[in-house]
Amino acid sequence: MNDRRLARLAEQIKQRLATTLQRELADPKLGLVTISRVELDKEFTQCKAYWSVLAPNGKEDAARRASAEVLERATGFCQREVGAVLHTRSVPHLQFVFDEGVAGAVRMQELLKDLSPATDEATDQPSRDPED
Repeated sequence: MNDRRLARLAEQIKQRLATTLQRELADPKLGLVTISRVELDKEFTQCKAYWSVLAPNGKEDAARRASAEVLERATGFCQREVGAVLHTRSVPHLQFVFDEGVAGAVRMQELLKDLSPATDEATDQPSRDPED
């Protein structure tokens, strides 16, 4: 399959998964899950859907574990929903993978925010008066 068609199918799968998770999956344990990207192999047999979850500070791990369990149970349902919108002979095997990049970016932003006041205090030293 050519790269343009794979990219188009990956975008269709991403949109359908996002719609399915947001509107059709009724599980209270599922957090605010975002599909960040979808990767298809050249043979169109495997599909990796990378996801992240938005959670309050201090509860990221619990939200991640709960959402991962829900996504694992709902993989078959999501795969059927994706197959309904694709106009292909076969439907790729769906696998949900947690996107570490998004969590790392959020963690880096928090570290920079924590570091910012410390650097401001370090630079706020009284200026030396040349008359002293």
